[in-house]
Amino acid sequence: MIQNYAENARLFWEVGFNQRNLDAITHLFAPNYVNHAALAGTPPGPEGQKQLMKRLWSAFPDASFEIEHIALDGDTVICIGTMRGTHEGELWGISGTGKSIRWRQCHLLKVNEEGQILEHDAVRDDQGLLRQMGVVPGS
Repeated sequence: MIQNYAENARLFWEVGFNQRNLDAITHLFAPNYVNHAALAGTPPGPEGQKQLMKRLWSAFPDASFEIEHIALDGDTVICIGTMRGTHEGELWGISGTGKSIRWRQCHLLKVNEEGQILEHDAVRDDQGLLRQMGVVPGS
């Protein structure tokens, strides 16, 4: 089953996120899923993950995530990639700016024996995102 760990993480990004398939979340995420890197106000569990994705799609209607590197360390999948999109809707109280963004991210996904995602944590370049949106100084 361990070989499915990285595949399930890839499916989350490619099918769940990029293809906007919320049903995939039901199958890929464990019922007791915890997101340690959720945006403020996101409830726990798979339903919270669905809400988070809807919020991101609302803010960036053309959002896509490109996996650049994926690796497995025991029961944890490490996924490095970039989300791209156009900031058209509200995010963190910031109205759409119409600016294109490139948001670098590193995700850690802990999985159970069935390959379902149990926990998520992330390191994201949020400051870089805010600069690209034009709400903090910098280039």
